[in-house]
Amino acid sequence: MSNNWKKIIVVLSVMVLFFAGGRVFAQSEGWKKIADKTNQDQELSLEESADIERLVKMDRTALEKELADLKAQDKKEGATLTRLENQYQALRKEEEQHKKDLEDEQDEIQAIEDAVRATGKDAISVSRDNPITAEFPERKEILEGIVNSKRFPGMNWIKTLVEFYFSEMQETGRIVRRTGEFVGPDGRATTGEIIRIGRFTTYFKLNDGTVGFLKPEADGRRLVAVTGEAPAYMISDIADYFDGKSNIAPIDLSNGGYFVQLTKKVTWRDKLEQGGSLMYAIAAVGLFAILLGLERIIVLGTKARASEKVMAHIKDMATQGNYAEAKEYCSSKSRIPTCQMLDSALDHVGYSQDVLENALQEAILKQVPKLERFLPTLALFAVISPLLGLLGTVTGMIQTFNIITEVGTSDPGMLAGGISVALLTTQFGLAVAIPIMLVHHFLKSQVDKIVVDMQEKGMAFAITLIKKGSN
Repeated sequence: MSNNWKKIIVVLSVMVLFFAGGRVFAQSEGWKKIADKTNQDQELSLEESADIERLVKMDRTALEKELADLKAQDKKEGATLTRLENQYQALRKEEEQHKKDLEDEQDEIQAIEDAVRATGKDAISVSRDNPITAEFPERKEILEGIVNSKRFPGMNWIKTLVEFYFSEMQETGRIVRRTGEFVGPDGRATTGEIIRIGRFTTYFKLNDGTVGFLKPEADGRRLVAVTGEAPAYMISDIADYFDGKSNIAPIDLSNGGYFVQLTKKVTWRDKLEQGGSLMYAIAAVGLFAILLGLERIIVLGTKARASEKVMAHIKDMATQGNYAEAKEYCSSKSRIPTCQMLDSALDHVGYSQDVLENALQEAILKQVPKLERFLPTLALFAVISPLLGLLGTVTGMIQTFNIITEVGTSDPGMLAGGISVALLTTQFGLAVAIPIMLVHHFLKSQVDKIVVDMQEKGMAFAITLIKKGSN
């Protein structure tokens, strides 16, 4: 294409040159021939130029057609590209939605798996310490297989768990009597008759007629006889139930835990040793409180309030002016605090009313400390005992948490035992403090009655003396 245009430009340049030169040479005769030659060449050049122009037009038409075809093809391919891009975006959105749906389904699947495994663990916990498991030991192996499996829990597993709980409910409402193996009271495996009441209580009866309670082991696979001496009335009820003489049998809703506690004999000495040194301190406080309380009960028991007869006799002697006899009579009634108060008041006969009243009040104040002796100490003991118990509990809890820090919480029984021992001191402290408070309240009320009696009788006696003096 570019070569044709170059030819056209060259031809046109030559034509211009020849036209210009022709005019110059035409003026001379010598150049006529050259002009003719030039004209001929010009005509030839024009013909060639026309041919070239025709060819150029043909090439241009072809190129324009080719360009139009290319534009049409480009437009078509652009529409195809747009359609494909739209399809691509739609597929991307569909892919994202599928991914989201897949994630949601995976979360649901994971939640279902976690729920099934958690239910399986709960079922294993139910099967522990359970006499039903000792009767059907294979069910625990099935449950452990479900929990420990790495596969996704299918419908068979869910069905197994549902059947387990339905079986548990059915067996809980049944009374089963059978012959089976268990660990006897001597610690050896033996065979005997077993009665299971639901999942709470299990009894045994040996061939020699011995009866007692059975408790499942921690894994629930075997039954073990509860050692120790159970209450006689319970043993009798169990024997009658086995023999069919009675339809009443003791049931322990704590799955044998209460029966185990009944068979354990724990003395106060054992509790003192378990609670530690603070238990002995609380016991010492209680012992001192008992001694002081007995002393006050004896002392206040010997004290009596002045009867109306005694007061009438003292008033008669004072009215008659026999103050010496009245004072001697009051001195002889040493066990009556009111008489001792009046004995001091008679020393102030003849004085003014204010002096006499002050003397009576002073005499009462002298008697009160004797009556309230050791009562503040008892009140102090009542406060100290629970505080010592609380101190022991806090100390025990600190020790228990130190053990948890070192060995963890793998043994709940050990932790429960440690907490139980820690609470012994609080229990003992309250057991000591409550009786002390009751005794203190009783003694305080007795003292208050005696003091009120002295105030009442002293005021009446002062009025008598004032009237006698005014006469």
